[in-house]
Amino acid sequence: MMMKILKICTVFCTACAFGAPNNAWAEIITPQARTQPQEEQAQQPSPARRGAGGKHVAGLDEKLTLERCIEIALENNPSIISARLAVATADVNVSLSKSRFLPTATAGAQQGYDVTKVPGSSRTDHGTTTSYIEASLSISGITDLARDVKVSKLALEQAKLSLEKTEQSIYKDIKSKFYALLSAQRAVAIRTQARDLYKDQYERTKAYYDNGLRPKVDVTTAEVNLNNEELSLIRAKNLVATSSAQLANAMGVPAGHTLTLDENIDESEFVITLDEAVKTAYARRPDVLSSQTGLKISRIKLSQAKAAFWPTFSFSASFGKSGDEFYLDNENTKLLAAVELPLFNAFQTYNGVKQAKLSLQDAVNSDRSLMNDVFLEVQSAYIKLQEAGESVPIAKLNVQKAKENLDLAQGRYNEGIGDIIELKDAEVSYTDAELSYLTARYDYATAVAELKQAMGMK
Repeated sequence: MMMKILKICTVFCTACAFGAPNNAWAEIITPQARTQPQEEQAQQPSPARRGAGGKHVAGLDEKLTLERCIEIALENNPSIISARLAVATADVNVSLSKSRFLPTATAGAQQGYDVTKVPGSSRTDHGTTTSYIEASLSISGITDLARDVKVSKLALEQAKLSLEKTEQSIYKDIKSKFYALLSAQRAVAIRTQARDLYKDQYERTKAYYDNGLRPKVDVTTAEVNLNNEELSLIRAKNLVATSSAQLANAMGVPAGHTLTLDENIDESEFVITLDEAVKTAYARRPDVLSSQTGLKISRIKLSQAKAAFWPTFSFSASFGKSGDEFYLDNENTKLLAAVELPLFNAFQTYNGVKQAKLSLQDAVNSDRSLMNDVFLEVQSAYIKLQEAGESVPIAKLNVQKAKENLDLAQGRYNEGIGDIIELKDAEVSYTDAELSYLTARYDYATAVAELKQAMGMK
């Protein structure tokens, strides 16, 4: 140990005097990193692929489906883990509330040794050994204890509803980010196709110019169009990287590479009326059910506050055995039932009831406000879904018309009838139409996910 300390001090002095690099410390402080076989280091999972609890998440380098992304998120997203811990805590609280109805038992033993010395008398010493075992049950305010158990059970129900709400939120978040990444990747393909089109146009225009068929300005314009599309392609690729990082973060697994997704998604039409959507939300949404559970808790607490005006009943029972030298010959049994009637406690009970009533009124008002918010959320999501659904066929038709217009413009330009500005406008319109159709498709899929979450569905 002393040799190692001396070696560290020597390296420190050398570093201070000659500015030795930081890797000199690595040889002293972390020798295991230097001697670890490269094969073992290669086999260790990268920190960028670790999920909850440091567990390695397999399959991130493979093509991910939407279902697999949701599965990874439900295992590793920090919010879902916190919600599960809250459920476990609430479950423990229920057990703690019930435990107040159960008896307790204790056992023990003692060994004593007394030495007594009185002037004029000889010294006396005495050793004693005692042991005991005792079981007891004490219940005070039985009705209050029963209410506490009921409240703790309702709190557990609220925790489970909060977990369900978190799961629904993860479903919606993963879907929207999954569709966003798919849209960004598809946009790269569209931009690449447009870049190739501009490149072909530039080469064709340059050939026309070399043969004296087109002016120099057409070549310059074609080159500018090509460069602008290259910039758009760069931005589209950067959006892919950003969208991939956001999806990985939503899954709770910070991946160090761009995720590859399965492009097969459900594009079927989601048909429902607004009234049906609202009724489903009122019946299934976890926050609505949790609010109703909160009303039950407030009513129980009001009853508990009013019960303070009434007598309190208590019961206790105990049984014990004790004796010397571990012989449990002595028995002791106790039974006690009591009743207490409150007379005056400085208006604490009166104010407690008043406070409980105000708390119940606040809970009722909050529940009413929540129902209004739920209706607005469902209505907004429904309107968004209708808009997205009506936009898809129109956007698809625009792609067809823009392609026809582009073909006509290319033909006119090749025949020397049209100019490069007309061709450029047709190319921009076609690219924009493709991107709009792409956005409309994934907007519809996202709108379906948002309406389902607003309705309390996954």
